[in-house]
Amino acid sequence: MRLLAVLSAITLAIGCSAIGCGAQQPDRPTGLPAGASAPSTDAVVATSTSANLVTASPSASSAAEPPTVASATSKPETPKASALPPPLPKGTTVLHVGDSMADALGKSLKRELEKRGIKNVLEAKEATYIPEWAGFKMELSLHIARRKPDLVIVTLGGNEVKMPDPTVRVDAIKRLVAKIGDRPCLWVAAPLWPGLTTTGILDVIRDNCAPCIYVDTNELIPDLKRLKDKVHPTIPERRRWAKFMVRWLLQNRNPAGQRPWDFKAQQQAPPTDSEGWLDTR
Repeated sequence: MRLLAVLSAITLAIGCSAIGCGAQQPDRPTGLPAGASAPSTDAVVATSTSANLVTASPSASSAAEPPTVASATSKPETPKASALPPPLPKGTTVLHVGDSMADALGKSLKRELEKRGIKNVLEAKEATYIPEWAGFKMELSLHIARRKPDLVIVTLGGNEVKMPDPTVRVDAIKRLVAKIGDRPCLWVAAPLWPGLTTTGILDVIRDNCAPCIYVDTNELIPDLKRLKDKVHPTIPERRRWAKFMVRWLLQNRNPAGQRPWDFKAQQQAPPTDSEGWLDTR
């Protein structure tokens, strides 16, 4: 009997070793057909790892920098205007002479300059011509001697645009400029009006007014609206003309010059975004 019990124990031990007695077998998944094998645990681990990679948490640096959200009360940035030029020179004197176009520009320009601490003297006479200002009649030399201007502005030629031969004005232009002497000078062209068949006087002025600087109003501000006479600008347009001239002065004055109203060697129209200059300059 004892020998039989020993043989039974040996047989049982060999069988358990073969089938893993005492180890818990995994349950067959519900609905798995008989004889089908369950998916390997390796596949489950791989799937779990892949899911972890896809849903990885943001890095610490990303979490520390939350995305910027615009405030409901924040305002969009205003585009930067062109760099502000230095202000016009306070305490200086500007003398403006000419015909009715000088008057049209000059009254509004006078207000603009005086707001900036610049003394402005307007000597304008309607229906006058270049030779009259070049001679003794309009007393240009007297005005200059009396006012001692730092800058002279001339607006003449509007009454001579219909001349068939404007070259006859060359000598008068040169004599007028000589009266101004060695001081900064601008010759601001009259704004032409529709219907003119010849405007050659402006070319003659441009070619002969040096050392005065020729400012071509018709290139810089060509769309001035006119009064019923279809010649002179309306009152609002005169103010616009004057403001544009202030911008031109700001753009082209040379603050590094020896005199307060020296101008740059190369002049150019003020930038399109320079209207804001008038608020601070």
